[in-house]
Amino acid sequence: MLIFGVPVQNLNLDLFTIINATSNTALWLIDWGRFLSWWPQLIAVCGLLIFILGKKDDVADGILPVIATIGIATVLNYLVAWIYPLVTPSDISIGFSWMHGASLGQWMGPYPIFLSTLTFACIVWFRSYLFSISLFVLGMANAWGVVFVGNYFPSQILLGMCIGVFSALVIFLFVRGQRQLRYYIFSSQGKLSGLS
Repeated sequence: MLIFGVPVQNLNLDLFTIINATSNTALWLIDWGRFLSWWPQLIAVCGLLIFILGKKDDVADGILPVIATIGIATVLNYLVAWIYPLVTPSDISIGFSWMHGASLGQWMGPYPIFLSTLTFACIVWFRSYLFSISLFVLGMANAWGVVFVGNYFPSQILLGMCIGVFSALVIFLFVRGQRQLRYYIFSSQGKLSGLS
């Protein structure tokens, strides 16, 4: 998994070794790692539904951009995995794997990339700082969990977050450009009708 230079790669492996649970780790802590590698996403989705249902109509404008952002991130995730296949810690026999079958050949798998992308999309479109901070905390806990149980490297968490930020930026620029174009078209029509 040589993506970066040797010093950065060594830092990545050192961080993984520090976070990853060993055979001496307490079983209850490993169970918590398994819990955090999956359940924060379900909690986030339930929280998002409650947030949307409890808000006014202005939240409805952000629902489609949030879904589109997650869609873009998912496509980018598979594209990056196709260009540069994922190497998990278990593939190169580093550390301990406590949850088999969770890494599915993408940079972040369907797990942490979803949560990090959802967090960045909600920051942009909903602007509820309490809700966004809650999602961010869930995302960090989820990222720690998947490294702790040995499914991903810390660099893959970082790359997944970059995919989430990029996807949120693409959708934001697209929606903003589309609104400006619509405003320009309608204002031009208004000027033309005023002249006639």
